[in-house]
Amino acid sequence: MTTPHTTSSPIDILVLGGGFAGLNTAFQLSNYPWTRPVRITLVDRNDRFLFTPMAYEILTGEVEVWEIAPLYRDVLGNRAVTFVQGNIERIDLAKRQVQVGERVYRYDYLALALGGRPNFRQVPGADKYSQPFYDLGHVQAYQKHIDRVLDRAKQTSDAKARKALLNFLVVGAGTCGVEVSCKLADYLDAQAQARGLERKEMEIHLIDRNERILRGVAHRLEPIALDALQRRNVSLVLDWGVTKVTPEGVEIRCDKQGTLKQVAAATVTWTGGIEMHPLLADLPIEKDPHGRVRVTQRLEVPGQPGVYAMGDATHFPTDDGKGLPATAQVAVRQSEIAAWNIRADIEGWAKLPYIYIGLGEMLTLGIGEAGADAFGMCIGGTLGAAMRRTVYLTKLPTMGLKVRVGGTWTNEIAKSLLATGERALDAVRQTAAQAQANRAA
Repeated sequence: MTTPHTTSSPIDILVLGGGFAGLNTAFQLSNYPWTRPVRITLVDRNDRFLFTPMAYEILTGEVEVWEIAPLYRDVLGNRAVTFVQGNIERIDLAKRQVQVGERVYRYDYLALALGGRPNFRQVPGADKYSQPFYDLGHVQAYQKHIDRVLDRAKQTSDAKARKALLNFLVVGAGTCGVEVSCKLADYLDAQAQARGLERKEMEIHLIDRNERILRGVAHRLEPIALDALQRRNVSLVLDWGVTKVTPEGVEIRCDKQGTLKQVAAATVTWTGGIEMHPLLADLPIEKDPHGRVRVTQRLEVPGQPGVYAMGDATHFPTDDGKGLPATAQVAVRQSEIAAWNIRADIEGWAKLPYIYIGLGEMLTLGIGEAGADAFGMCIGGTLGAAMRRTVYLTKLPTMGLKVRVGGTWTNEIAKSLLATGERALDAVRQTAAQAQANRAA
């Protein structure tokens, strides 16, 4: 147990990163009935929080930006949290200060929740010529890119150029790659009809160097995802690795002998994993081979009193040594423990360990369709989408936002379930009619 602070000066708590881990840490800290003054500062380079699991719905118009990407000033409201928008330039653990833009902020306690960034390092050209799908800016830029490509295709008569324009490659068959592929397919369905293009000309290829899709935390949903991809005519290119991205497309290693193949495409969507924030690499702290910050079971950074880390950028000790999945549910639960332990450190109380309990996984599989692995069951289709939307409604960051979007989402969930019920009844009627016809024959 740490000796409690005795001075009456305010304690500065600095939270770096406004994703699920960082924002919820600030929330939890601001909720506590402090026995002495504290100053809580949340720093992020963006002005909006993004409910990342639903970013895909922006592409297809299923949600509006305000529903899943509210401004931090609106999310924080009257909470005793100061929000600072800016780029973090330097973290000085020795001096216990952080430079944001031109300003330096000192801290007594530091919460590192910087998350990750798209990992382009292994593939030359990926950072310049591919379209990442990681934050709100990426999603909005992606939609504009797709629209420009379709406009060019409509105006192009050259068969070779047109084929490249209408060839869409998605690199990485994890959850993000599968979700993007399904949403892109549905978006292209609508855009082909609206723009007078032939949908059958448009091809989507999901590429991964592994032999299977969803090798991470959502692997139990593989059969449901495969069915969704097949119905959308998404071609799986597995056990092939992208070795280079160029302005014309990609270079792919297509066999064990290292044979290379050039594939022309105007759109290369990059979902090939994440890397850690570059500032973490320079910190004199222990990291795993992937650059993630190693933490104790209490989410402390070893050798750095008062410094805690959580979320995607951390390596939590597990029995298998692989760490925990980079999911929102892990980040939120870790933030609750980190916030408590910061308070316990200040008050001189016992700290708590973080205990990982997987609550299941969900992924969107197109408009009005999702897969949900929860309560020991894997559910797909519109029922999976209803479950996913219901769960995510409860996870939105504020009650005000829940109320604002609740009516719209509840109506969509009800319509989706009603449509499912009607299709089931139609199937029953058709089966009964067929059985009667067979008896009559």
